[in-house]
Amino acid sequence: MNYQELLSSGANVSVTLSPSELINLLKEINTISKTEILEPESEEFISRKNALALLNIDSSTLWNWEKTGYIKSQPFGGRKRYKKSDLELIRTGKKGR
Repeated sequence: MNYQELLSSGANVSVTLSPSELINLLKEINTISKTEILEPESEEFISRKNALALLNIDSSTLWNWEKTGYIKSQPFGGRKRYKKSDLELIRTGKKGR
């Protein structure tokens, strides 16, 4: 049984690794992490002004949603941008509060 099978089984176990096994495991995790970082999902970001128009809301509503964590902005060149996918979820009513 390999470590992936152990993890997926949900069993409560203790695992003993030799230093070389630990190094190999860390190398594999590092390779997986690099792959995920190098192949990010392409995401479209919308300006604050366009987000307000898309959602048909006032700037105070958007500000309040950010403060409560309902939506998150990303800084781009000193300005805020919003993920289009997040805005679409809100616009279509599929994002819960």
